[in-house]
This record gives sequence, structure tokens and C-alpha cells, in this order.
Amino acid sequence: MSSRPIYNRRRQARHEKKHGGSWIPKILLGAFALVLFGSLGAVLLTVAFSAITVMNVYGEYAKNLPEPEKVSQQAATQFKTTKIYDRTGKVLLYELFDPTGGNRTNVALDKISPNLINATIALEDKTFWTNEGVDYTGMVRAVYNMLRGQPLQGASTLTQQLVKKVIIPERETKSRTNVELKIQETIMAREISQKYSKQQILEWYLNTIYYGNFAYGIEAASEAYFGKHAKDLTLNEAATLAAIPQYPALNPLDNPEIAKERRDIALDRMVAEGYITERQAEDAKKQDIQVFQKRFDIKAPHFVFYVRRYLEDKYGPDAVNKGGWTVITSLDYDIQSKAEEIARNQIAKLTEEKRNVTNASVVVMKPTTGEISAMVGSVDYFDRDIDGQVNIAISDRQPGSSFKLFSYLQAFEAGAADGTKLSPASVVYDVRTAFEDPPNPPYVPENYDRKYHGPVRLRTALASSYNIPAVKVLDMVGIKNVLNLAHRMGITTLDKNYGLALTLGGGEVKLLDQTYAYSVVANGGVMAGQPVPPEEQREGFRKLDPVSVLKVTDADGKVLEEYKQPGTERVVSEQAAYLITDVLSDNNARAPAFGLNSVLKMSRPAAVKTGTTSSWRDNWTLGYTPDYVTGVWVGNADNSEMEHISGITGAAPIWHDVMEYIHRNLPVTEFVEPPDITRIPVCLASGLLPTKECPQVVREVFKKGNEPTQPDNIWKPFRIFVPNGKLATAFNPPDQVTTVVYPIYPPQAADWVKENSIPQPPTEFDTTYASSAANGDLAIFSPANYSSVKGAVEVRGNAKMGDMREWRLNVGAGLDPAEWLTIGQGGGGIDNGVLATWQTGESGLYTLQLVGIQNDGTTQTATAQVTVDNEAPRVEIINPWDDKQYLMEDDEWVSVDADAVDNLSMGYVDFWVDDSYLGRTQVSPFTFKWNITMHDALTPTLKAALALPVDSPTLPVISYQATTRKLEDDGTTINTITETLAATMTKKADRVVAVFPNGFGMIMDSGGYTETHQVKVKAYDVAGNFIESASVRFLVSHKPKPPTEQGAPTGMNYFWNEKQNAVLDPERRYGRRRNL
Repeated sequence: MSSRPIYNRRRQARHEKKHGGSWIPKILLGAFALVLFGSLGAVLLTVAFSAITVMNVYGEYAKNLPEPEKVSQQAATQFKTTKIYDRTGKVLLYELFDPTGGNRTNVALDKISPNLINATIALEDKTFWTNEGVDYTGMVRAVYNMLRGQPLQGASTLTQQLVKKVIIPERETKSRTNVELKIQETIMAREISQKYSKQQILEWYLNTIYYGNFAYGIEAASEAYFGKHAKDLTLNEAATLAAIPQYPALNPLDNPEIAKERRDIALDRMVAEGYITERQAEDAKKQDIQVFQKRFDIKAPHFVFYVRRYLEDKYGPDAVNKGGWTVITSLDYDIQSKAEEIARNQIAKLTEEKRNVTNASVVVMKPTTGEISAMVGSVDYFDRDIDGQVNIAISDRQPGSSFKLFSYLQAFEAGAADGTKLSPASVVYDVRTAFEDPPNPPYVPENYDRKYHGPVRLRTALASSYNIPAVKVLDMVGIKNVLNLAHRMGITTLDKNYGLALTLGGGEVKLLDQTYAYSVVANGGVMAGQPVPPEEQREGFRKLDPVSVLKVTDADGKVLEEYKQPGTERVVSEQAAYLITDVLSDNNARAPAFGLNSVLKMSRPAAVKTGTTSSWRDNWTLGYTPDYVTGVWVGNADNSEMEHISGITGAAPIWHDVMEYIHRNLPVTEFVEPPDITRIPVCLASGLLPTKECPQVVREVFKKGNEPTQPDNIWKPFRIFVPNGKLATAFNPPDQVTTVVYPIYPPQAADWVKENSIPQPPTEFDTTYASSAANGDLAIFSPANYSSVKGAVEVRGNAKMGDMREWRLNVGAGLDPAEWLTIGQGGGGIDNGVLATWQTGESGLYTLQLVGIQNDGTTQTATAQVTVDNEAPRVEIINPWDDKQYLMEDDEWVSVDADAVDNLSMGYVDFWVDDSYLGRTQVSPFTFKWNITMHDALTPTLKAALALPVDSPTLPVISYQATTRKLEDDGTTINTITETLAATMTKKADRVVAVFPNGFGMIMDSGGYTETHQVKVKAYDVAGNFIESASVRFLVSHKPKPPTEQGAPTGMNYFWNEKQNAVLDPERRYGRRRNL
């Protein structure tokens, strides 16, 4: 045992000898009582005449102290069994048994861990060993505050807490005022301190205080939370338990994260009081709280404890646990039992498939009432290996794409932030897009299938869960607006700053909250439930809560509360809610991603959405009919990764089977279309009104007033000169001209158009018949009007007027030059020939002017405006940065981001990795991805080289077959070359390095194997000027294995350090979310 308690006991004995019989504290406490009942003047008058009255008041409250052996018994005699039932009142879910019947075990003080004793005293009453059971400073402060009209409050010593919670009979707590109870508590605490030893008082306290989860006393708490005796508690465990009595609901079973924070506070207090060192505290803080749960007879355990916490928060733990109440809950035990069975079976199936998944959670609710019909917090509450006691339904987890509902609902409700109306027919472009995210590299989301789908309606984008359109929608409607909507619909988390990844599940929500929010849409935009208590209401958040309790009756038959009908609040319009429902119940709209016969399809109309988070850590399915809404989560409670399980393969089968079971005997209920909904035909490619050129027309649904008014702007006719396929002019013979309709997409889709070989119209006009034009005898053909040029420019055209004396080619700055410079002239006729070679100079806009002078002195002119650009762009690779490390198992690809700018107009950027051409993008911000691969087959040779002595005269030869894509000088032709490359080898004491001619490299050391790659880009402006970036080296290795007992990760190389830990953080791996 620590010497600290022994020292304190000795100090306390000395203090008792000096002050034990003093009558002065009695006078003060008696006066305190009179102050609370009367006035300061009355006290002064009383003291002036006699102290007898004061002593009488003191004596009145100090009498009838219990005998030592009766203190524990007194706590137990106040207990009456409370029973919790399902909604029928026939199925007993749990009975709160007498704590003396197995859940309370008295132990002697020397059978309790010194760490627990010290932590309790440090937290509850740091002067316990020396005080007289009363905090006199707090008492004076209480009197002072009361005289100022403030509520009665003051610090309670550990002894006062014992009196208040155990010794004062419950009937007195009900019949007396707070003031009377405070007086009695204070006087009795001092008397107990005088009559009994500190050891006895502390033993009573630790054996009777409530530690949550029906555990009364430290021995019961030790067994309930950690499966061990109180004497065997570690410092980590002792600090955890010591923090519970102040707030029993904040225990490691019900609130593991907050319990951890409170444990750390207890450890800090222990350091401050000298019980432990800072090093001991820090070591304890690094440990996880490993809770243990004993099996006992209970049905729907997570729901029962959810109900218990609701009741304790409202009425207090003692009233709930000892009151002999009858509680009728909202739980449908038939649905609950089936949901548990279905979830267990699905997890068992996935376990057999070795998918590294252990847990699931299910919530079922009634949208029209807000009642919770089922709550499966885990597949086995008593399985410690899966953290089964953690209620996932009320735990914070990332929701993946299931959060997209809020972005699209905001779009349908209020449109874009700039006022643009949005509907299921609105089209966004699912193309490679980089979103600026300063000071970070651009955020580049990717779709689950790693494909780009071009122009898609919001209907298809949401139903098929495409990520890029979802991010664009969030960008259009505004992050703040979506957060506000989510909070009003029931989400109680998300109170930090978030970026565009929010719509892909970048924040954390509770399954219960998310299911409740979906119920609002299922109920036509109306939230149903019970009012949030005023003290818990937050501005901008939901005003109603889900319902778990239907009726509570006390031991005397008095109804304490009863849920008769739901409170309701309209959160969004019924039209916007209907549009979401129409989309999420559209099996054809989700078919591109899930197929026509997926598990998302029910035997009746149902709206449903899935979600999968980064690295396969969470997957979700939430969906509803007009009758029920069900939310399902699948994953691991410890947040470890599953083996490639998505929402459709993990959670969706549970959702489907639960919903089919619930509805098996219910009539089919259709979603009712509300007023002010219209349906009209639109062009598929644009969502606008069809034209005769539009090849695909569909009917879409709109809020009345949001229908499109403009014609389709994608499909456009072009007149083509058949002989050469160029654009026809007015001079081409009509019988050689045809009309072809092409899709003309906006610039953001340029890369997608090129990559998918979408036919596009020609860009050049036919010039075969141009010379027959009225002004064709004097014309500038090249450079084309409004083109960009650089360097020496050959100017071509016609100068062949019949009565021409001479011609001149002039150039001037601007659209209307004040000065002209002649750069070419002649007297003879030129037919489609070279007029001059223009040596361009300073960049800017110029006008070329061709002047023809006839013999009679009259003139004709032809002009062309061109932009001169002789300045190369500026370019820098901003991601990856030098020596940035990627993990093959986590990162999947490297997003190469180039910051390229030009003085006038950028053209495109080309990308290379290890001298192999990746591709080209014309859309800013310029980014391209490289899929990570590794050459593990070469590691044996590296290991052999590493084993050789440092001074070895020869090293093994390492070579590999490199497949290189070479971009030819014409800028369009790509040839693939396969060649054998041999590495230059170097060896140091602790590592071997191999570098190949193309920049690819390998490093082997005692920690593991790393590959290095070189990336570079070339940036071109529209005039053809280009610049090549400096090369950047990045690193690729395998994911480290779990830490060894010594604490160091294994399987890593010398590059790995704390700076690279950010790579493991999914929030910093841009574009890594899967989200289906």
C-alpha cells in the first residue's frame, strides 16, 4: 500500500486530538442553520443573548446517527425493483434487482486498491484526511451567495456525499426543502467525522456509492466494468472508476470517450495531490479502457440501457434504480428479436468469408411517431472481443455516402447558393475535378467505381451514389446550409469546421440520429417525436427527440409520464422530401451502380441509400417506406478496417431482410405525391426542354415553379462540307453540305470528352471555295482570327485584286491601333500564299491589317485579331511534395497536382511518372492520378545485397522490365516501349539503394522495403509555349504491421517518422473516400 494514506491517517489523528471536542464548529454550524432559515439580524440577536438556541438546532439535526453496521443496510432498504417492458407491457426486458442480491459486495478498506482510494480522494475531497467532514469555506460561500439571492450551493465533502446519498432516509429527502436537507447534511457530516474514523467513513462511502450500470459499491463496480476485484484495479482502471460517481451515466460502457477524458482528469488530480508522478499519469493515459461485461438475464440490452439513461437523466439514478417503477417502452420485441437474428447471421456469413468484420447495429423507427421499434447496439452485448457492450447506435461514426441525402435535400429545397434552381433533372458533370482547398493541395474526389460518367442528372447521381456530383452539389448549395439542415433534421454532432468531403461522410454522426433524420423525409418533411428538454435545446438543432418510453408508473401507481401523441415540426417542404423519396426509390436510377436486382430492391416501394467510408471502416444502409425507417451499420467497434466490404455487401442485406420481415403482413403503402408537383419531358443530356436535335428525352419530376424554361444547350447542328469533313461556309455547294448534330459540352468536360472519344465537330472551315467570295481577293487566312501565336509567324492570305497597284501588311497593338508597322508589301498578286513572316515581340493583343491599293487610289482592307504570347507558363508540382510517403494498402493512387498559370491563357498540362507518360488535362486546377503499384518480386535480391559486408567488391545486379509510354514530338502520338533497365546499386551500413535510369528507385533496410518514384509535368499555354517542372520524388511502401510489444511499428523503413503519420489519417488523404 502507498505510504500516502498512512501519512494522511497520522495527520488526521493529530488534527482530531487538537480539535475533536471543540464546541466552536457546532456553534458555527448551528448559526449556519439559523441563517438559512432566518436572517443575518436574527442570528446576531440570537448570538448576542445565548448560544443555547444554536446548540439546540445543531443537536436536533445531529441526533439519531446510524450505527456503523447499519449504514450499508440502510442504502439497501431503500431499494424497490423497477421493471422495464416492451411496448405491449408483456415482455419483461430487464428488472433492476436489489443491489444486495449479487450486485453489491462490501469489502474492507484494505481490500481496495490504494490507487482507487487516492483517486477518489483527489477528485472528491482532497482534504478528506484532515477536514471535519465539512467544507467550511464552501459553507460560508453558500451563505454569502444565498444572502445575495443566488441559489443555495456549495462544495460537498466526501462525508457529506455519504450522508446525502445513503444515510438520510428517502422519505426525508422528499418531505424537506433543499435548505433543510443542506443543513442536515452538513451537521450530520461533521458528527459522523467526530464519531467514526476516516477509514470507516471512506469504507462506507466506497461500499455504498453508485457507479452506474446498477453497480453499488466499488467491488460491484470493479466486477461490472473490469471483471476483477477492487484490490486488483490498475491505476488506469482506478482513475476511470473514481470519476464515475459524480456523473454515473458518463461511464466507460455508456460513454467510453467521455469516460476516458474524465479518467485523465482524475489522473491529473492525483499528480497535483502528489499521489502519482507525471510519468505514471502519462503512461496510464496511453492505455485503453478495456471494459468487461458479465452475462446476465436481459433482453435488448443496449436499448434497455438507453432507456435507463434517459430516465436517470430526467429523474436521477436513485429514483430510477430504487423506485419500483413500471416502464413501458416503445420497443417492438418481435422486430427487435428478428433484427438481432438477421444481424448476427450476416456477420457470421461475412466472418466465414474472412472479411474481418465483427459487428453490426440496427435501428428501426416509426416515421409518423418518432418511436424506436428496435435498437440493436451490437450483435452480442456480452462479447468483449468485439467491444459488444458499446452501443454503436449512439456512437459517433462516419456515415459515408448516406450523408449525401442532406446535400441533395438542400438542393431540392432551396437551390444553389447563387439562386439557381435545382431538381432531379438538373445536370452536373461527373468528370475529374479538382476543388481548391488552400492551404492544402486541391481536393480531388473519386467515384467508387473509379470511373467518370460525364453529364448526369442529379437523380442518377444520388441514386447511383456518384461522389464527384455530390461534392459539386455541396459546393453549389453551401457547406453551412447543409450543416444547418442536418442539425434541424436530427443530427446532434457535426459542430466543427468541415470541407467538401462532408457530403461523402467526412464528419461523424450517430446511427440513431441518422435514422431519425431519414424518418423526417419518410414523413413528408415532418419530424415527429417528443420535445427536447429545454435545458438541452441548442439553437439551430432539432427540437424533438426519438421516443423510447411510452409510460412510466411509480410504485404507488402514479403515472409519472406518458407518451400519448407525437409532437411534430415541419423541417422541410413536403415537395422537397418527395423529390428525395422519388429518387431514392427509383430502382432504374440506381441500376448503373447497383444493377436492377440488388438487395436494395424490396417487394414494395422503398427509398434507400448506402454509404461506405475510407479504408472500409464503416458501411451503412438507411431506407424507409411510409410505415417504417431502418438504419443499419456494419463494421468493427474498434474502427479497424474490413476486407473490402461496402454498404451494398455489408449493411444492405441486413436492411433488406429486416424491412421485408417488418412489412410481411402489412398492406403495400405507396408514397403519396403532394400538391405542387409537376412532371414534364426534358432532354437527358441537359435537363432542359427538348429540342428536335435532342436524341434522348425523359420525363422528370419538379417542384412547381422549378421547371426548366430554356431549350437544351448540348445538342447542336453543324453544317459539314462532305468532301473533307470541315465546317462548311456559305460558298460551299449545297449538294456537298450535310447537317450533323454534335454534343457540345462545357470546358470542364474537355478531358472526359477526349478520353471517351466523344465525337466533336471539326474546328476548321473549308477554304476550297473561299476565293470565290466577294472579298476573297483580299483576305488573311492564317493566323486565324482570335488565335494565339508566338515567335515567328507566317501570315498567309490573298492579295489579288484585279486593278491592284500594291498591297501592304501592317500590324498594330490592340483592337484599334493608333500606330501601324508595315511588315510586308508587294505589287504582284498573291493567291493563298505567304504575305510575310511576322517576328512577334511583346505579348498582348494585336491587329493584322492587309491593305490593297488600286490604281485609282482607292483601298480595301482585311483584318485579323490575334494574341501574341511569347512568355512560357509557370508551373510547380504542389502534390506530392518531396519524399511524401504513400502506403499501398491505404492510398491506392497518388494525385499529382500541378499549379500552372500563364500570363494570358493556359492550354494544358502533361504528366509523367518515371519518364512514362501518364496523360494530359486541359481543366484547371490541373491534376492527374497515378495508380500505385509495387515491385515486391525484387526484394529478395535487395535483401541479399543488404546482408553483404559494407566493403563487398560486388553487389547483385537488379533489373526489371519497364513499360514506358512515350509521347512523341507531335504532342498527340503515344508509343509504348518495353525495355530492360538495370539499377545502379549503392550500399551503406544500414541500407541498400537501387536507382534505375528512368528515376525509379528501391530502398531496403532492416525495417523494410520502400520504392521511390520521380514525377514531372510540362505546362503549355494556348500559344504553344511550354515549361517543364522540376522533378519531385515520392515514396511508396507497404502499410506497417501493428506495433510490437516494444511499441515500435514493424515493416517500415528509415523514411518513416512522425511527419509521415499524417498519411495514415484518412482526413488528409485527398480523394480516398469510397462512399457507395
